[in-house]
Amino acid sequence: MGLSGCVTEDPSLPSYPSAMRGQAMQVYEVQILSAHRVALRGESSGLGVATGAVAGGVLGSMIGQGKASALAAVGGAIAGGFAGNAVERNATSGAGLEITVRTRSGQTWSVVQTDHGEGFYPGEWVRMMVGNDRRIISR
Repeated sequence: MGLSGCVTEDPSLPSYPSAMRGQAMQVYEVQILSAHRVALRGESSGLGVATGAVAGGVLGSMIGQGKASALAAVGGAIAGGFAGNAVERNATSGAGLEITVRTRSGQTWSVVQTDHGEGFYPGEWVRMMVGNDRRIISR
């Protein structure tokens, strides 16, 4: 698990969430109307809070003995929950793009996605992959 931080992504390759692995998507040829940089706000699923609270509680319980240990565990759990939430929000935030496209049939779509450095420009024809509740613009 400690080595997972050593894995790096190749910025020249398109990047997709691992949840998309094996999912079929409809592909449309679309023309870029505009592409604007946006900030993607980090979100909390509760996993960061829970993980931080457990870790903080365990570490806090190692302080002192008896009642002091119990109080330190509670304090550690509270502090760990706040820290875990902050870490999760930071990990899920980043640079994004709001891309407006038009299909050949004239439909207009706006898609917000992570900025992978593809540098879309108006007039360019690209593909829009559509599946369930996801839309992804890619070359």
